[in-house]
Amino acid sequence: MPRSQRFGFLIVIAFLAAAAAYVSVLISQRQQSLTSISRYNVTWLVSQGVLEVVRLQAAIATYRIRPEEENLETVQLWLDIVANRAQLFGSGDVAYFIREDPERQATVAQLRRAVAAAQPLAERLDQPGIADRMLDSFTELNPRLTRLGAVAYTHGNDLISGDIQQLGRLYWTFTGVLVALLLCCGGLIATLMAHNRLIRNAHAEVNALVQDLTRTGRQLAIAKEQAQEAMGEVQQQYRALRLRDAELNVQNARFDAALNNMSQALCMFGAERRLIVCNRRFLELFGLEDADAIAGTSLHALHRAIQAAGRIEPELLDALRQAQDALLAEGRPGTFWREGGEGRAIAVSHQPMADGGWVATYEDITERRRVEARISYMAHHDELTGLPNRLLFRERMEEALAVGRRREGGLALLFLDLDHFKNVNDTLGHPVGDALLRDVARRLRGCVREGDLVARLGGDEFAILQAYGHQPGDAAGLAQRLVDVVCAPYELLGYRAQVGLSIGIALAEGLVGDGAAAADQMLKNVDLALYRAKAEGRRTWRFFESSMAAELQARLAMEADLREALPLNQLEVVYQPIFGLQTNRLAGFEALLRWRHPVRGRVSPAEFIPIMEEIGLIETVGRWVLEQATREAATWPAPLKVAVNLSPLQFRAADIASSMLHVLRESGLAPQRLELEITESALLQADGGVAEVLQAFRSTGIRTSLDDFGTRYSSLSYLLSFPFDKIKIDQAFVREMATRPDCVAIVNSVAHLANQLGMATTAEGVETAEQLRRVREAGCTEAQGYFFGPPESATELRRWFDEPSRSERILQAAL
Repeated sequence: MPRSQRFGFLIVIAFLAAAAAYVSVLISQRQQSLTSISRYNVTWLVSQGVLEVVRLQAAIATYRIRPEEENLETVQLWLDIVANRAQLFGSGDVAYFIREDPERQATVAQLRRAVAAAQPLAERLDQPGIADRMLDSFTELNPRLTRLGAVAYTHGNDLISGDIQQLGRLYWTFTGVLVALLLCCGGLIATLMAHNRLIRNAHAEVNALVQDLTRTGRQLAIAKEQAQEAMGEVQQQYRALRLRDAELNVQNARFDAALNNMSQALCMFGAERRLIVCNRRFLELFGLEDADAIAGTSLHALHRAIQAAGRIEPELLDALRQAQDALLAEGRPGTFWREGGEGRAIAVSHQPMADGGWVATYEDITERRRVEARISYMAHHDELTGLPNRLLFRERMEEALAVGRRREGGLALLFLDLDHFKNVNDTLGHPVGDALLRDVARRLRGCVREGDLVARLGGDEFAILQAYGHQPGDAAGLAQRLVDVVCAPYELLGYRAQVGLSIGIALAEGLVGDGAAAADQMLKNVDLALYRAKAEGRRTWRFFESSMAAELQARLAMEADLREALPLNQLEVVYQPIFGLQTNRLAGFEALLRWRHPVRGRVSPAEFIPIMEEIGLIETVGRWVLEQATREAATWPAPLKVAVNLSPLQFRAADIASSMLHVLRESGLAPQRLELEITESALLQADGGVAEVLQAFRSTGIRTSLDDFGTRYSSLSYLLSFPFDKIKIDQAFVREMATRPDCVAIVNSVAHLANQLGMATTAEGVETAEQLRRVREAGCTEAQGYFFGPPESATELRRWFDEPSRSERILQAAL
């Protein structure tokens, strides 16, 4: 080979070597480009992280709306994904990208804290408020994560643009070198085939790189679309959050309306004893301004503001604070009330909260206390005279007997009965009779000493409890003064009236037992003494004497006869009709007990039933009456009911409810057709659990009625405390409606009161069409009495069923 040719060949070889070196550099640069491609993953990783946080927020919001197990699992899944993504932000090119800017580092740190705080909350997501706390912690990240995704996207675009420009320059440089190489090596094609194969391999690698870049471009385009979709989801979530915020505002407005329209004052304090919220009633009750009770006010500052307002007297305020401080110290709930020296009373209900704070309500119960005091006074005092009634007198008597056993001195009981009072009442009218009773009460109070007790037991009966020290003759002197004073003439409403006075006296000497037992014995003794005084000419007084035992013999004989009355079939159950005034139909019958004595003839129930109760026979006889009445009523057409009187002794039985159900099962009578009549004395003598027994009756369908309402004792407290279905108005009021406006007012008031309490009313003792008209106008729902028919035997009762038009004829006659 010629030297020139060889030299030229060497030059060509050197040139090719240089070209090969250049291509090697180019390949190295392309490898670096391939390495840089991995940096483009920063955009995808950051964008995917933002999208996953948004989807986690959507999952939490979905669970809050529909707290289902499937939604809870979705929340946990996305929380795990976000936690993993937060860990990836700390490795590789993403970590380098994050470390480039402090704000990016703060964003990622806040994301990790939110994830760490959300993981324990996710286990209690079903508790109130937990979902809101998780949602709030991630919602705060939305703006910062959005900016981080945008910066990552911009960073990726910058990298791509720079690599494309560099590739363009390299491509044209390489193309020029290749063209020059081809021109120089045109003659050496055969020799340089090996070199050409290297060049073709390099070209193939460049094509592979171009393909990789193309694929990367497509992936970036897809990532861009996904980022745009994520941005759309973020915007949609933002709109949903705004809607939720509006709903919360509405709920808060409703909460404020409910809070500020409570009848009780309310305040809530946190564990640090600073006010959280209070309502308008709280400000009004304690005389505070809005500025005195803003959120964050300390308890001490609030107390000072309340004291400065002066609405609550200091003594009452101190009492309330001390009681509530005691509850705070013990950390327990409680309800209490305190009353100030001016009569104002405030009730407090204190309830601790789990976080150490508490909520309390305050209510001014001053008026309620006055009403309760008035009701208590009415329940224990006679309305006409203002004297203690039988209930209060009995309580004071038992207390005095118990105290008298422990102290020296005696006790005298005087029973007073006005002679011929009925004549004055019937002749001069009830207003004069009422005025006479008031004057008698005034004269009686004027005759006794300060420590003696005067009471009106009912009607024209009065009682005096006298402490006489060691001189029993004091009772005789008092009795004589009473006779002289009470029997003096009266000037009443333009009339001159005069009555007599009979007095029975019993001393507390020789009594057995204390309290109730001694009181019962003393009452029996004084009754006998009063009976003797009346029998011996009235206007006199008599002590109880042992010689009066003869009078008891007759009573004992009656007791013996009563014990044999049921076995000898002398007792009989009769039935008096009860009419419904709203339906104008027969509503049922009341079962009444009668005694046909072979010698005495018909004995009044008022005479033998009290004896039955005293000797304990009433329970057996009462059970027999109940069985007879329910067995007979089961044969009547439905829905006619039967009303049966329940004595105090029966009512006090422990198994009264189960006993009633047993009788009903044996007779086959539906519980809804049985009505039990209970007197006020039965409630008075009951040991407790009255409301539970009445509720047990009601739950089984048995109806209950309060019998002889308005007599003996005041019954307002019973109506409030016990679940009766009906009130029976005593015949004494019904009988006098035609002549006494006060009786009309009483019947009207009772009927109206019963209607307001959801109770029925039965007017007893209706004997005339006029009385029927008046009780119907008063609003009574039922009536019974001799106007409809007398009590009849079970056999005679069949006429009501054989003559269906009989009740219509009776009511037509009233019209």
